[in-house]
Amino acid sequence: MPSLQSSTLEIAPHWRLRSTAIVLASLLALSSTATQAQEPAYPAPRDVSSKTEAPKVSGTVTLQRAISLAIEHSPELQALAWDANGSLARIRQARLWPNPELEYERENFGGTGKFDGSDLAETTLSLAQALPVGGDIKQRRKIAELDSQLADWDYHAARLETIAEVTRRFVAALAADRSLLLAKQELELAQATEELTQNRVDAGDASPLELSRVIVPVITTELALKRAERLREAAYRRLSLSWGERVVTFTEIAGDLDAVSPAPSPEALIQHLGENPDVARWAIEISARIAERRLAKAEAIPNITGRFGLKRDNESGDEAIVVGISLPLPLFNRGQAQIQSARAGEASARSRQKAAELRLERLLSESYSELANAYDEAVAIRDRALPAAEKAYQGTQLAFKEGKLPFLDVLDAQRTLFELQESYLQALQAYHIGAANIESLIGRSLAELSR
Repeated sequence: MPSLQSSTLEIAPHWRLRSTAIVLASLLALSSTATQAQEPAYPAPRDVSSKTEAPKVSGTVTLQRAISLAIEHSPELQALAWDANGSLARIRQARLWPNPELEYERENFGGTGKFDGSDLAETTLSLAQALPVGGDIKQRRKIAELDSQLADWDYHAARLETIAEVTRRFVAALAADRSLLLAKQELELAQATEELTQNRVDAGDASPLELSRVIVPVITTELALKRAERLREAAYRRLSLSWGERVVTFTEIAGDLDAVSPAPSPEALIQHLGENPDVARWAIEISARIAERRLAKAEAIPNITGRFGLKRDNESGDEAIVVGISLPLPLFNRGQAQIQSARAGEASARSRQKAAELRLERLLSESYSELANAYDEAVAIRDRALPAAEKAYQGTQLAFKEGKLPFLDVLDAQRTLFELQESYLQALQAYHIGAANIESLIGRSLAELSR
C-alpha cells in the first residue's frame, strides 16, 4: 500500500499542470475585476495641513488674514478633511468584489476496511467565487459616494462656521479697541474738567464742593479705562486662539467698524438659504437613505457561489473537472427588517430636511431683524444724535468755563455724550455680528448681493 507521501509525489506532475491552469485563469479574472474596480481613477486627496504648531503672527492682522490662519490651522477642519479623504478610500473599497476562496478537499482515506490508507483517496482542488447577483456592489458604491459628498458638506459647514466665529471674534476685538479709545477720551475729558474746576476754585470763582463732585467722574473713568484694557486683552487672546496661538503675538488689528450699509431684502436672502450646507446636505442624506433601502433589497437576493476545480482519484489515477453552484435559501432571513429600517431612515431624513429648512429660516429672520435694527440705530446715532450731543457738550463746557452754568449741567452733557458713543459702538458691533451670522446662513457675503 503506497504511503501518503508517495501518492502525493505520484500525482504531482499532472496536478501541477492542471492546477497551474486554474490558478492562472483565476488570476486573470481577478486582474480584470481589479482593473474595473480602479476606474475611474482614485481622486487626488484633499489638501490637509500637516502643521502642528500655531503660527507666530506679528504686525497688523486683518479680517481676511485671521480667517485664512483659522482655516489653515483649525484642528476641527483638519479632522474633517481627513474624514473626507477616508470617505474617498471607502468608495474605492466599495467597488471591489469579494475575494475568491481556494478550497482543498481530500476524502476516502485513513478509515477502516477498504478505506484504510490512501489507495481510494480522492483529492479535489477548486476555486470558489461569490457572485453578487442582486447589485450589492453597485449599491454599496453608491452609498460610499453619497457618504463622501456628506463629508464634503460637513467640511463646508464647519468652514462657514469657522469663518463666522472668526468674524465675530474680530468684530469683538475691533469693538474692544474702540472701547479702549473711548475710555481714554472720556478720562481725558474728565481730567480736563477737573483741571478747569481746580482753576476756578483757585481763582475763587467756584466752591471747593464742586471739585469733590468732579473727582467722582475721574475715578469712574479711570476704572473704566482699566476694564477696557483687560477686555481688549481678552478679545485679542480669543482672536489669537482662532488659529491655535495661546499667546498674542500681533500688535494690532485693522478694520473699518464704521462701514455699514443697508441689508438686501429678506426675499433676496431666502433665495440663497438652500445653499447652506445644513440644508443642502439633506438632499444627499435622503439619496443615501434611498441607496440603503436599495442595498437592503439587493442583499435580500441570495448571492450565488460558483466553484470550479479538479478532482483526482488515487485508485484509478483518473482526473475530472468539478463544477458546483451553491445558493442560500431565503427561508428565514429575507432582509425584511433591514428594508423596513431603511424606509424609516428615508422618512426620517425627509422630515429632518424640512426641520432644517424651518430652523434656518427662523435664524435668518432673527439675524435679519437684528441687522436691520442695528443699522437703523447706528445710522441715527451717527448722523443725528452724536453731532447734537457733541455740540451740546462743547456748549455746556464753554458756559461752565465762563461760569454761566453749574458743573452738574456739564456732567449731564458729558454723560449723555459718553452713553451715545457706547450705544453707537454697540450698534456697530451688533450690525457686523448680524452680518456675519447671515453670511454663514446663506453661504456668501452680503457685499455680493448688494452689487
